[in-house]
Amino acid sequence: LSFLKQLWKIARSDEFQSIWWVDDGVFVAINEEMSKREVLARRGPGRVFEMESAEGFHRQLDVHGLRELPEVSSDSGDEFPAEAAAALAPRKLLRFYYNPNFKRDHPQVLARCKPR
Repeated sequence: LSFLKQLWKIARSDEFQSIWWVDDGVFVAINEEMSKREVLARRGPGRVFEMESAEGFHRQLDVHGLRELPEVSSDSGDEFPAEAAAALAPRKLLRFYYNPNFKRDHPQVLARCKPR
């Protein structure tokens, strides 16, 4: 599968705890340290992505137009569920990514996320 299709599937999957949809599927949260162990370190038939490093993973996010959100505030209450984020990891380990064509309930628009 393409990088975006695989990322979309991972975010929807109960099998992975390090990458998930936030704010009703508008953007993706990634627990940096956990994703290194859970996703990038997989080998053999369970391998998810071709890259093995976090740098390669971030490069693919950038290439496919997923931009890291600057300082998403957990105090405002409207950007993402603060209690869910706090329960999963300390804030410094979480990164949030957005692309208007990458949404949980609209996989048909993934084709609009063209690599640059």
